[in-house]
Amino acid sequence: MSRLNIAPTKSNQMNLKRDLDMASEGFTLLEQKREILVMELMRLLNQVKQVQSELSGRRKQAYATLRRAVAQNGQAQMRMIASGIQYKHVIRTGQRVTAGVRTPLIEVQQGQFSAQYGFVGTDSLVDQTMKDFLALLEIIGQVAELENTIILLARELKKAQRRVNALEHIFIPDFKETLRFIAEVLEGKELDAFFTLKMVKKNLEKQVRQANLG
Repeated sequence: MSRLNIAPTKSNQMNLKRDLDMASEGFTLLEQKREILVMELMRLLNQVKQVQSELSGRRKQAYATLRRAVAQNGQAQMRMIASGIQYKHVIRTGQRVTAGVRTPLIEVQQGQFSAQYGFVGTDSLVDQTMKDFLALLEIIGQVAELENTIILLARELKKAQRRVNALEHIFIPDFKETLRFIAEVLEGKELDAFFTLKMVKKNLEKQVRQANLG
């Protein structure tokens, strides 16, 4: 805790009181924001665990289906089928406000499934492979949205924490210490002025008495 290097005057005292009120109000607001961010991060962390678990399950299923399809139809046949597939999907991105922070929106729209190859030389495993990987793509978008949101909120939480610490341990204590010092100086000046005025009054009274006696 240190004292600000400002003159101990009435005007500076009033300005510093206003600054202290603003700092205290800012501290309260930042504390509330920090609590909201922590709660939102906890919620998202639980959510991302569930989605990551689902992602892991879909990935295992998709590659397991692919291995069975390759074993059933042959690697060359699967490569030929894959080279002819041109499946259109749309990835929509945007923004939303989460706990006062702009966070990403990522939506994968894959449309309706349709086979893009002949039935000769293929089986149902080829269809299932395509469906499984499209489902995997969809959940990847959800994971990307959640993970980026968590990163942005964590950064904002760190920033809010630094500001809270600065206000709590530096600015507010310094303001209070400086106000205490100014109050002591002004009080001393008032006492000096009071005693000076008292002495002047006493001298004037003495002069009046001497004039009357003369």
